[in-house]
Amino acid sequence: MDRWTRRVEALTDGVFAIATTLLVLNLAVRSGLQHHEFLAALRALGPKVLAYVVSFLVIAVYWIGHHNQFFWIRRVDRRLIWITTFFLMAIAFIPFSTSLIADYPNEVPAVLIYGTNVILAGLALLVHWRYASGPGKLVPQPMDPRVSAITSRRIVLGIAFYAVGTLLAFVSPIISVVLFAGLPLPYFMKSSEIDRRIKEQQAALEHSPASRRRSG
Repeated sequence: MDRWTRRVEALTDGVFAIATTLLVLNLAVRSGLQHHEFLAALRALGPKVLAYVVSFLVIAVYWIGHHNQFFWIRRVDRRLIWITTFFLMAIAFIPFSTSLIADYPNEVPAVLIYGTNVILAGLALLVHWRYASGPGKLVPQPMDPRVSAITSRRIVLGIAFYAVGTLLAFVSPIISVVLFAGLPLPYFMKSSEIDRRIKEQQAALEHSPASRRRSG
């Protein structure tokens, strides 16, 4: 892995760390409240706390996906750097769209902005992988077509899920919010095929001549 690849990963980790931190700034209870006012303020925070948890998990899903891609990506070029830039732009916008959906969960425009935000992030991540594993030739060749297909399919399913949830805002914004809350759950289930391929690749790297020379 070259120096530029490490710099891209460092920048990505920094943007993700800032985005997840900014999410919590939407949660606040003013001081000087009486007991009953304090309890009422805590109850009023419910939608904001839910939006915080959901968006934190959404950002985590995107970070894990990007992290897994860089297990295979061995180098970067200018085009991939620009794709990453647009991906991070979408990630950095999530705290703002989260604040909208937390404050106005019944407003169609708020749901549309949030849904469009996470869809664009997913599209950027998909383009990132398709380019790196395809015309960019930034992964070891030949790339196992099953790993490439599974990675793309998991991203596409997430995009499709969010697209459906976003469109349902015209029927009921609350239904959209509920669907958004459920999206990260399937990603808690690991992909056995991808995990197996990663372990095989790790074992191959550990037993490579270069690895043995470094350990010796």
